[in-house]
Amino acid sequence: MDDPYAVGRRGFLKTGTVAVAASVAACGKPTSRWRALEEPEAATLGAACDRIVPPDEDPGASQAGVVTFVDRQLATRERGRLGFWRAGLRGLDAAARRRHGKPFVDLGEDAQVALLRETETGGGEKADWGDVDPREFFDELRSHAMMGFYGDPRHGGNKDRVAWKMLGVPDPPVRGRLHETPPPPALAPRAKPATFGSPAAPAGAPAGSSRKG
Repeated sequence: MDDPYAVGRRGFLKTGTVAVAASVAACGKPTSRWRALEEPEAATLGAACDRIVPPDEDPGASQAGVVTFVDRQLATRERGRLGFWRAGLRGLDAAARRRHGKPFVDLGEDAQVALLRETETGGGEKADWGDVDPREFFDELRSHAMMGFYGDPRHGGNKDRVAWKMLGVPDPPVRGRLHETPPPPALAPRAKPATFGSPAAPAGAPAGSSRKG
């Protein structure tokens, strides 16, 4: 006797396609890979963080998952700051368009660095930033870039423990918790020249862009 509840492969795929289409139509857009940020905001954030912790022979901030770290924070414990971050990222983009006629992500590295230096000192046009203090935004941007790069990978940053491997330190023990994967053997630390400014540490990173130290 045939099973009245059996669904053939063709029927199953057809049902799944309809369900996905209905979900997209209901939301008005496909589901974002980010929990709090929009795609353009995440792109601007990644470009800015890559000037603070730029890539060289080791991954930079965005490759190390710093955008994921910030996005998770803004979707959970720092959700009250989401509006501030969105306004700050819009301000950075507006400053780039006013100065260079294109968004921040499309600027060359030198132009991006110059805008971040200006942001750090509170320069630029107030109209670009609205109610956001650009100095406050830069301070949060820099501190979160450092936390995301050097912090525990469980929070979304320091992907594959790139910062800990670079510094030659083992995984720090966490009481009552297991590591998400077996820790890799410690590697010998390597000196990292700063792109500009002084070598940086996770706390008290230098003005503008800094490199892993």
